[in-house]
Amino acid sequence: MFAVGAAKPLRGGSGATFLPVPNWGRAQTLTSKTFQILLLEDERSVALRLGGIIQTWPSGVLLPPCHTVGEALEIIARQEVDILIADLQLPDGFGTQAIRALRSRQPDAVAIVMSVLNDSASVLDAIRAGATGYLEKDDSAIGIIKAMEMAVTQQSPMSASIARLIVQSLHEEPPQEDIGRRAAELPFTLTKRERDVLTTISRGFSNAEVAEMLGMSPQTVPVHTRNIYRKLQVSNKTEAIYLARREGWIP
Repeated sequence: MFAVGAAKPLRGGSGATFLPVPNWGRAQTLTSKTFQILLLEDERSVALRLGGIIQTWPSGVLLPPCHTVGEALEIIARQEVDILIADLQLPDGFGTQAIRALRSRQPDAVAIVMSVLNDSASVLDAIRAGATGYLEKDDSAIGIIKAMEMAVTQQSPMSASIARLIVQSLHEEPPQEDIGRRAAELPFTLTKRERDVLTTISRGFSNAEVAEMLGMSPQTVPVHTRNIYRKLQVSNKTEAIYLARREGWIP
């Protein structure tokens, strides 16, 4: 486990007792500060398990869980949310959409990603969207309650592998002056289709998943990717995503 900030006495964690049927919205033995918690997870069995753990935290009130981005956006729009715990791949979009909406509406709120995605594009996209922490779903080194307590005390709970990935990505990121010069020299822009492909790739989806989501042949995705690299004068996905975001072509 990796964290930014000073250590703090913690309660609960991965060893917490699971409750078979969470009682959404009821706080248990609250402390002086009560945090409204929104869980965004499309796998209902996972949501039930996480909800049971969250309910053992005396400082939190668990709101009804959301299984789609749309549901989360509705709650964020009408209700105060202090902590968002979000998966990234949802049936109707990406968890980063909910993170951005929450940070826009409630700047003091914190967001923690819990996902199986651990590629640099997905991680960095979540951090840029405003995520305070990022945990891999199979990481047992840090529990969800521990992560929430760290997040609300201005620390950043992260799986060790995610922290290493962020550091590595920063080391590999092209110098700003090189990217800026290259952008100014670009003779073309990206087509809408190419932007759609690059946007989806930046979320961590495979070529097959990109093809299915965009309604194209799996053999067509690499063709678009090569065209994108050629137009942007880059040689890898990280540079392409960085440059396209800098130019405002993808979110």
